[in-house]
Amino acid sequence: MNRILKLIWYWSLCILPFTSMITFIVTLVVCNQVLRNNNELNQDLPNISVLGTRSGYKYFVAGFVLLAAQFLLNLIGRLQYLCQSQFIINRIILYLIHLNGLIASIFMLIMAIVNLRQNGPLHVTAAITMFGFLGGYCILHTCAIFYLFIKRSQAPQYSNIFLPIWFLICSIVLIICVSIWVSNMPNSIPQYIAASMPFLYTIGFIPQFFKQARMEGESRVSSRQSNCSNDIAL
Repeated sequence: MNRILKLIWYWSLCILPFTSMITFIVTLVVCNQVLRNNNELNQDLPNISVLGTRSGYKYFVAGFVLLAAQFLLNLIGRLQYLCQSQFIINRIILYLIHLNGLIASIFMLIMAIVNLRQNGPLHVTAAITMFGFLGGYCILHTCAIFYLFIKRSQAPQYSNIFLPIWFLICSIVLIICVSIWVSNMPNSIPQYIAASMPFLYTIGFIPQFFKQARMEGESRVSSRQSNCSNDIAL
């Protein structure tokens, strides 16, 4: 039973990055549409925080609470994989790296629950802090993956150069777009790009999550075959 649950967990990790991205997009689209239907929005791309006001508030909260949960599960799965697949980077360092993601998730919840119209300063502070910790997580995790790539002779699971490049591109785009947004530029497009980057970043986890799930499945099949052979021998 434990092995079945483990296999379900591993395969769930393979789809979580996709569901996170879908949840993010659906949340913004639904909030936008609800506000438009109630004649409470007259912009094509308002600031994301505006989507969480008036009649869009409950959908905004529900979506971002679900997003925070999915992001946390992604982080747990990633931390678990890093701890099990290599012994070069100390686990304490890995815990500290992923602590950034945990703190970012907490501020994501604060940002979602605190309505911009009721407490604007707290909402904006939570959003900026969230992006700060997300940026910190992405940069530190990317550095760790590049280090493992350099040491790939001791950690062959990290010999694919495309994954660290993906993480690096997402990190750079996130930092640039957050910087543009914080500089109070009227264009809201950088904010949308910045907000989507952490979820695009986690899509880079999928190849290794998939390999992990497949190996666990093959291990389970081999174990069952071995047990059957032993039963026949008896």
